Amino acid sequence: MIVMRTKDFNEDEVLRKAIDIFWEKGYNATSLHDLIDGLGIGRSSIYHAYGDKHNLFVKALALYQEEGTARIKDILENSSSLRIAIERLLNVVPNHAFGSSRPKGCFKVNCEVEVAAHDDIVNKLVYDDDLIIEESLFKAFKKGQENGEIEATKDPLALARFFANTLTGMRVYAKFRPEPRFFQDIVKTALSVLD
Repeated sequence: MIVMRTKDFNEDEVLRKAIDIFWEKGYNATSLHDLIDGLGIGRSSIYHAYGDKHNLFVKALALYQEEGTARIKDILENSSSLRIAIERLLNVVPNHAFGSSRPKGCFKVNCEVEVAAHDDIVNKLVYDDDLIIEESLFKAFKKGQENGEIEATKDPLALARFFANTLTGMRVYAKFRPEPRFFQDIVKTALSVLD
């Protein structure tokens, strides 16, 4: 009979620490030593639980995306109007950037830029998440049309893609340009598309 050793750590807690480490240093610059020090678990526990650095990274990114996308869906589904939902969504980026003394941008976007172009697993992970966000925006715009909040002549899929792209662009700039007026201009101009 094979006895499986139970994990002596909380996996979500370890993944959240891994997110912070990979987010701070980037995937390529993060060493196994960085992970051992930062996660508070030994090399054998990392290999036993995750197999290798790449698999740990993929699981950390998946958790980050799952939680981030759930917040986006919550804003879209539970705001009092479509315009308020989109404005809240757009303002998440600068609010987060200005709340940090050292902006790190968005972990997912950082991963898209650094890793996804040459890693099929990460590429599929971020691509699939992008499609979920796009679909959530599409549904919100369709509902907005049904409620008379936006014109029926507007293409809800094109709007979804535009706002998904705007959010991604803002996340890129949030890493190195935390200027309130810059983001205010983007939010104001993006919202004008709904008029």
